[in-house]
Amino acid sequence: MAAIVCVLALGAATAGALAASGAYQTARAGFKQHFPGRPTALRLDIDYVNSADPSAKPAAVRKVIVRLARGAHIDTSVPALCEASDAELMAVGPGACPADSRVGRGEVTVDTGFPGPGRFVDAHVDFFNNADELIFLNTVKGSDARTVIRARVGRRSTVTESPMLPGTPPDGGAIDTVHIVLSAIATRAGGERRGYITTPPRCPASHHWVNAVTFGYDNDVTQTVRSKIACRSAS
Repeated sequence: MAAIVCVLALGAATAGALAASGAYQTARAGFKQHFPGRPTALRLDIDYVNSADPSAKPAAVRKVIVRLARGAHIDTSVPALCEASDAELMAVGPGACPADSRVGRGEVTVDTGFPGPGRFVDAHVDFFNNADELIFLNTVKGSDARTVIRARVGRRSTVTESPMLPGTPPDGGAIDTVHIVLSAIATRAGGERRGYITTPPRCPASHHWVNAVTFGYDNDVTQTVRSKIACRSAS
């Protein structure tokens, strides 16, 4: 399949929210680092579901917004930049980007809705950094078929929009599962240590941070999942 997209977002949760009745997904999003003000790896795990029929194709997600906890930030000036074009990425693969611009990896499964053994398509995702951008290079497993998605990166958010995927009408294929890890990357300049992704500067009295992921679907449904991440004050 030539059109596989991954949803970003960023973040593994120490604790995540389970889908309530009628939810279109379960998701866990969070930091791997539990101390404030430190570079951290992030993980996102999503399982899209059809609440009416668990065996049926999930609803097709079109937009995913990840908002990190207040005070956290993403700095795309820390890793090297991958300035390769979409055409270069699809033709060459990960080698089109500098090795030190790689910021993570992931796995995605797409449910085409078609019956038979080819219903589910698995893709590996390589993530590369660019200025205010996160590049998803998706490669269908067992083939050289690749697609490129570019997510917008803000100070503490990512916005990923996904086009229609090949699959059964009327909404085409649907992303089924997502497992993403973005690496803990840091550099030192002028005596200051800077992280690609950095936890908030303090641990609140509640002893947890909250990351949120908002999902937008074809049928104008929008749902938000929040995950609590335990934090510890630096000793």
